[in-house]
Amino acid sequence: MSAAFGAGSLLETAMSFQRAKLLLTGLELGLFDLLAGGPAEEGTLRERLGLHPRGSGDFLAALTEAGVLVREGSRYHNGAAAAQFLVRGEPAFLGGFLHVADEVMYPAWGRLADALRTGAPQAATYSRPDMFGELYEDDAKRSAFVRMAEDASRPLIPALAEGFDWAAHKAVLELGGCRGNVAAGLVTAHPHLAATVLDLPQLRPEFDAHMRALGTADRVRFHAADFFTDDLPESEVVMIGHCLVDWTDDQRRALIANVLPAVRPGGAFLIWDPMIVPGDESCLRNLVRSLNMQLMTPDGANYRVDELTGWLREAGFGEVRHDGLGQDVTLVTAIRPE
Repeated sequence: MSAAFGAGSLLETAMSFQRAKLLLTGLELGLFDLLAGGPAEEGTLRERLGLHPRGSGDFLAALTEAGVLVREGSRYHNGAAAAQFLVRGEPAFLGGFLHVADEVMYPAWGRLADALRTGAPQAATYSRPDMFGELYEDDAKRSAFVRMAEDASRPLIPALAEGFDWAAHKAVLELGGCRGNVAAGLVTAHPHLAATVLDLPQLRPEFDAHMRALGTADRVRFHAADFFTDDLPESEVVMIGHCLVDWTDDQRRALIANVLPAVRPGGAFLIWDPMIVPGDESCLRNLVRSLNMQLMTPDGANYRVDELTGWLREAGFGEVRHDGLGQDVTLVTAIRPE
């Protein structure tokens, strides 16, 4: 590697926050929602969004060079990805996650050095050890978290529906399933399935409303409980996604031990998370996500897939395998012996 190339790569990495803020600012301003109504010229966009002429031209041009927008003549419109993922009301809208990324994660990353020195989270989100108890007490925080979680899990539902032998099972229990979005996706893809979502009781009203809106209220039910302290209802399949990363290793072991009796003999425990898989192309990205968890939460961090395999076997599960789900997420399947 030449010295010039090395310097360029380092500078690009160091300044990549600038490109991130381009997209996040477009979302904040409502640019993509506005362009969903049709192409518009720069002057119209300035007027409608309240922008100053000094920076608006470079801002729109930069988003175009990045492939987020497309310019035809003097008018701009959303690129294919922006139209699908950045427009409010679209089924694949990622704005819930990106809003939290902009408002909470972005400032916290500015205090990474403090986190490394102290081991303390830097996001102004939690002040008590019972992270989810505090989170769910606040309507705005609870709503933002639920939508962020759904934005993160939604792209995985098709792969999850295809990546396991659901035809061999009739019932699934999802731990920490929020409003039931993943469970609803599974019962829609596999109509023979009956699903139960277990989460804290504060989520029940939002769960009920969401299931009615999706038309799955008759096949997905809610079970209010704490999966660390309460007995879990039995099921052929138990699953948990984007959740073990929130806890310490000791808490993960405790949860896995609590799950084993809930899985019927011969049944399966499914876990998906952005796990660290040494040697995989996702490794760097998931190490960065692990630091993000440490900035956001009191105890959370990513974990290695081989660590999880050890915890599962320690608890009494038999066969354990792992597969990629996409989006840098690994699905681990553990079978309870007959």
